[in-house]
Amino acid sequence: MKSFFVIIFLWVFIFLTISMSPKKHGSYIHWDIVKNRLIDHPELKIIDFETGSSWDVIVGNENILGSLHADVEPKSLKDYEKSIQIWGGTSWEPRAVLVRMPNNELIAASMHNMPHAGIEEEPYLKLVKNRTGGYGEGLNRDYVKNNGMSGHVCLHFLGSKSHKTNKEIVAHQNAIKIAAHK
Repeated sequence: MKSFFVIIFLWVFIFLTISMSPKKHGSYIHWDIVKNRLIDHPELKIIDFETGSSWDVIVGNENILGSLHADVEPKSLKDYEKSIQIWGGTSWEPRAVLVRMPNNELIAASMHNMPHAGIEEEPYLKLVKNRTGGYGEGLNRDYVKNNGMSGHVCLHFLGSKSHKTNKEIVAHQNAIKIAAHK
């Protein structure tokens, strides 16, 4: 009888593990193609690859075609709280994510959850001091207001690069491969 319950327990555990795991992978599409689909500040759905949890973001880049990756912000305070819950706070740690595009396409990506380079209370692109993340003086890169976050976070795709170094970030590129099953 005891072995019967062990078998049932194992079967339920395996079934729940398989059924709760995200099964989808995103398309492995280069940044040079993706950025053309992000003009005019679209709303995107971010799906955490590990947990399957999702939240909405808005692309904030003023010149996405000239950018090296997407700067995104949670659409609302609820969306920001969801991202905080997934990372367990704010973090530079890249995570594999899937991006549901406005046309419903699913693309492999990576992002961190460390707000930087903005001030929530100031107008977008205004010259300000003391931007979040130690970014000091510069243009305010906080596009979405009243979402609880000062600044933005970075969303990377295949071949995207850092604005600071103009180089690919290996940890982001590795996370993208996970989301694309590469």
